[in-house]
Amino acid sequence: MRLTSLYIGQYKNLRDFSLSFDGSSFIDVFVGKNGTGKSNLFEALIEIFRHIVEFDRDKAACEFNYRIGFEIDGKATELGWNSGKLTIGGKERKTIGKTPLPDNVLIYYSGHNDTVAKLVEQYEKAFRKRIKHADFDAARYFIGIGPDYKELLLAVLLMQADTCKARQFICQKLGIETVALEAKVVLARPAYAADSRFDIEFNDETDRYWQPEGITQTFLDRLHGCINTATGSPVRSEGYFSEPARYILYFDIAKIRQEFADLTPQELFRQLDNLKTLGMLAEITIPLQLAGGVDATIAHFSDGQFQSVYIYSIVELFKDRNCITLLDEPDSFLHPEWQFDFLKQVFEITDTTAKNNHVLMSSHSASTITNANESVINLFEFDGSTVVSKKVRKADVIKSLSAGLISFSESEARLNIHHVLKNTTGAVLFTEGITDEMILETAWSKLFPTEERNFEIQNAFSCGFLRNLIKDNTLYQNHPGRTFFSVFDFDEAYNDWNQLGQNVQTDPCQCLVKKHNAYESYAMLLPVPANGQIRNQVINPHTGGNYGNKSLLTIELLFHGVPGLDQYFVVDTDRTDGFIKFVSDGQKVAFAKDVVPTLAPACFEVFRPMFEFIKTKCPAGAEGEEVAP
Repeated sequence: MRLTSLYIGQYKNLRDFSLSFDGSSFIDVFVGKNGTGKSNLFEALIEIFRHIVEFDRDKAACEFNYRIGFEIDGKATELGWNSGKLTIGGKERKTIGKTPLPDNVLIYYSGHNDTVAKLVEQYEKAFRKRIKHADFDAARYFIGIGPDYKELLLAVLLMQADTCKARQFICQKLGIETVALEAKVVLARPAYAADSRFDIEFNDETDRYWQPEGITQTFLDRLHGCINTATGSPVRSEGYFSEPARYILYFDIAKIRQEFADLTPQELFRQLDNLKTLGMLAEITIPLQLAGGVDATIAHFSDGQFQSVYIYSIVELFKDRNCITLLDEPDSFLHPEWQFDFLKQVFEITDTTAKNNHVLMSSHSASTITNANESVINLFEFDGSTVVSKKVRKADVIKSLSAGLISFSESEARLNIHHVLKNTTGAVLFTEGITDEMILETAWSKLFPTEERNFEIQNAFSCGFLRNLIKDNTLYQNHPGRTFFSVFDFDEAYNDWNQLGQNVQTDPCQCLVKKHNAYESYAMLLPVPANGQIRNQVINPHTGGNYGNKSLLTIELLFHGVPGLDQYFVVDTDRTDGFIKFVSDGQKVAFAKDVVPTLAPACFEVFRPMFEFIKTKCPAGAEGEEVAP
């Protein structure tokens, strides 16, 4: 199962929006800042498939035109809706009929997008009205899975045999050593049984479990035979309780495996999920023991620990069905270190899953994207008033996400640096922050437009972070033979720079440089302009020396005096020396991204000596090749 194409006439900010799914990976990742339309894409897909699967029953219209193409078992299908007319394969049709469709649309929503949750709930309400009378094969088409599915997902997987790959993954991921032999299930009075006709008087086959019908009755009758009644002590509460109306039951897991041996894990999940949809399944828990003999329940695990388990559970349980899985920002609440490993864990699935399940995932985390294959990334951006999705280099996506579109923490900086060093082999220039990186990359392209840059440029979190990185011997021990450069602002960061070796360049206009005492590592201060106001903020005109950490030269100030940029520079009122500063930290990203690239090459000449020095230490032919993952 794989989507091949999508066209949306107009849904919210998606207008004349087209996508082509031409990759071979089972996953496509959509990234971009909030408001660009990533979640709107998922909402539109839900509306499209709801229209398709319900069309033969109610002939309802869809409020927007669409075309969607997909391939199932090698057979291509395209359905369209245009001005109230349905087409299949370009031909007008009155019904969907036996047109091959995905078996399920699986939806994980993190809580950021209420609309996705409401769309799923609308479908569930309609399904809930039908399920009591449903035939055995009936099941929800849309399955929305969020944090309230912790218990059910974990229970279904832990009830599988010890040899089950998914069960092994869950135990390893969560550190589970021992699983109890019983499962506790609490059944509550369902919504359909509010009428007194469903009151339980005898608690036998005539009124047990509030008189369910269809698949619900069949499943509960089979499950009833797996009840494990306690003998001896300690005494526990179990059975039916009229106030409040509920059952507390304990089931022998071995009996469940035997009774439902004819069901796949996915089919068992569907049966239990039907009870949950009815409002009947109030609780399902299995006692656990973690490493070190610690007793635990499902509530023991944080959302962060469980996040990748959600995703793995969904794709593994449904691996035998043709599915589309929508993951709406599943990494939103993860610690950066877990974000970094998230996609790696998602890729730990079977070949069957990759063939049958097309996963679409939205994210705005740079840490998550660092572990994604470049071919699966789609960047959402505004092109005028229109939203477009396009393939871009992973490095550009990470930079875009890091540049003020998300908060970039010290942990994320460390993980991104680790990723760059792991996946390249050549020289690296570290900067204090993301805007320094952006400006230096622009400066190189302006000064050396035909020359390939033979070193990476990678931002760090702060001058203190950068100082500690350069001083840490493990950087050099883990990456022997590599050359590193670091560039600091000529301001309070002077004290950080001053700790990093012996002087090898003493002319501030060329950029002051220190070399590490033992390794090929060169720490630099931004080059000082040959004249003008900014030079006087670094060089004492009376002594010829510099002001050290009292200097004020950030990278933006190197563009002071460029015609048309006066509004970006103001007097620093926190000082008494009349020095000029960049207008505000909040405008740095926009300045680096939107203003600096428009400047003429002559505006970047101040950077030339620094680049020329770097070129002498990593000559042409020594560029770092990207390491294959």
